Amino acid sequence: MTAARTSQFRLLLCAQLALVAAASVGAYLGLLPTSLPSVPHADLAGHALGFGLLAVCVDGALGHRPLLRGIPFPRLGPALVLAGAGLEELAQGLSPRRTSSFADFAADTAGVLLLSWLAARHGAARVPSLRGFWQRDVDRDMSRPRP
Repeated sequence: MTAARTSQFRLLLCAQLALVAAASVGAYLGLLPTSLPSVPHADLAGHALGFGLLAVCVDGALGHRPLLRGIPFPRLGPALVLAGAGLEELAQGLSPRRTSSFADFAADTAGVLLLSWLAARHGAARVPSLRGFWQRDVDRDMSRPRP
């Protein structure tokens, strides 16, 4: 991964982290509703999307670093986000305005796994074509006579 690409992920991470933090603080302070009765399970979709996008951004900002060396999966970024989501879900049990729910954590987990998998597949689909392009340049340079 290039330094420019990592910088882009870090910028996206800042924006996504600010959005997730603002939503969390707003819910703890009672400024945001914790559920929408007119839209069933909207909060679960919000959990999946918010934490899933956060995992993709953290993973990219860390350069898709694996959790354990030599084993490509699981990666460090999504694992850190899942740990944070679990701690945040436990902390909700201590708040009078929020409730701790296994369904919320399951939605967090589903979003992290699905969006991290989709991002990895998208990146893996692009890498071979770039390698092939780069390899053609190397082959062309090697075939030129040297002065």
